[in-house]
Order: sequence, then structure tokens, then C-alpha cells
Amino acid sequence: MHCNTLHILYISLILSSVTSFGQNQAATQRLFDIAAKEEAIYKQIAADPNFYSDADIERRVIELIEAYENYLENTSDDLEALILYGKLLRRAGDSETAFQVFLRADQLDPKLAVVKQQIGTYLAEKGKGKAALLYYQQAVEYEPESAVYNFGLGQLLYQFCDEFVNAEIYTRDAIDREMIKAFSKAVVLRPNSFDYYIRLGAAYNDQASPDWKAALSHWQKPNQSFKESYQIEIIQLHTARVLGKLGRHEEARKLAESVKHTALQKSKQEVLDELVQF
Repeated sequence: MHCNTLHILYISLILSSVTSFGQNQAATQRLFDIAAKEEAIYKQIAADPNFYSDADIERRVIELIEAYENYLENTSDDLEALILYGKLLRRAGDSETAFQVFLRADQLDPKLAVVKQQIGTYLAEKGKGKAALLYYQQAVEYEPESAVYNFGLGQLLYQFCDEFVNAEIYTRDAIDREMIKAFSKAVVLRPNSFDYYIRLGAAYNDQASPDWKAALSHWQKPNQSFKESYQIEIIQLHTARVLGKLGRHEEARKLAESVKHTALQKSKQEVLDELVQF
């Protein structure tokens, strides 16, 4: 009798495990389907911004939000679902609810870089630089090879520079060093990003004492990733401005004059006007 009872209990445990495994598989597939549907919608929008009407987009986003909410009713501790749901809410403009979702995710796992970055972004948007700083630093700590997180930290240090100095969190020199370090790491990790490349060059100017020599070295360093004429001429204008700051006015003027792209004529004239003042 005792052996029969043990046998029944053993079979029950196996059946319970099999059922749980099947439920987990079903839940995983359900989440995958929701995420795939969301990805397909936003890919279509990226390919053709006019493909959906505003009403269509609103309806589809509401359906996705409801799908995530229904999923999370029975799997409220699913970190992947919480992150996907929080990101969708931010896309939809509901940053407040998204913030609460990411706080919940942070409670479940306090060492997820993506969650730290999302919380930090919300706090920065609310003007809470000191609070955001800790989360951005943690995001970089947990995923140091992420270009996005390093770039975000650099932006935060620039945006809240005065606040950090006044609060004696950093000296101004320390902020300048850490900002350049963060942007430089982002460029190393994503060398094909023109936006990152441009921001690092501008950061040398943003320092309390602009490092024009380092800026010139940056702009003149060959980069085969940027071959479009528009990109090349933007770099030429930045180079011309820095040459002017270094007293190499004739070189600067000739380089600026070589810029022909219509969309850059206003910027070109600004650089030439600045050179006249020297």
C-alpha cells in the first residue's frame, strides 16, 4: 500500500511537470506571437510611414497593449514580457505607465541593463539628472560593450553638467573627461554611426576648455564608413570651423568654400562669417 502511494505521487509529479512545461511552451509561443506582430507593424511603418492611417495605428497599438496586458495577467513575473510591454508603452507615449512597468522589472532582476537604461531615460526626461545618473552608470556597468548605453551616459553628463557640478558629484574637468570617454567608447563600438561620430566631434567643443587639437584630429581621421557627399561636406564644415579656432584661417576658408550641397549653405555661411571675425 505504501509503495502504491509513492508510485501515485511520483506519477503525479511527472504529470505536473509535463503540464507545467507545456504551459510554459504555450506562454512562450504566445509572447513570441505578440512580439512578432508588433515588430511587423513597426517595420511596415518604417518602410512606408503612410501605409497605416492614424486611426489604424492607434487601433493596432491598443490591440498590442491589450495583448500584453492579457498575457501578463497570468505571467506577471515574465521579465521579457514586461520589457516588451514597457517599451511599447513608451512608443505609444504612455511613459508614466511604462516607468511603473520597468520599476516592476527592476524589482524582479536588478541587474538588467536595458531596464536601468529605460528607468534612467524616464528620470532624465523629468529633469531628475542625479537620479538618472545612477541608472545610466549601472546600465553601462552591466553591459559595457553597448554603444547605446555609453552614448546615453555621455548625453546625460552633457545635459546635466551644471547640476552635477553644483551638487559636487563631479568637477567640471571630470565631467568633460567622462563625457569624452563615453562618446569615444560609443564610436568604437559602433564606428558606422554618423550620429555618434558627429556627437563625439562636437563634445570636444562642449568642454569647459575646448580641445581644438583633439577635435581636429577627430575630424581629419579617415573613416571609410562615411562616403556620401553630404556626410563628407558636413565633416568638412566641422573641420573648417576647428581650423579657424586654431588660427589656420586660409585653410579653413578654402575648405568651407568647397562645400556645395544646397542644404548646407546656411551652415557654410555661418562658418565663413565666424572666420571673418578672426
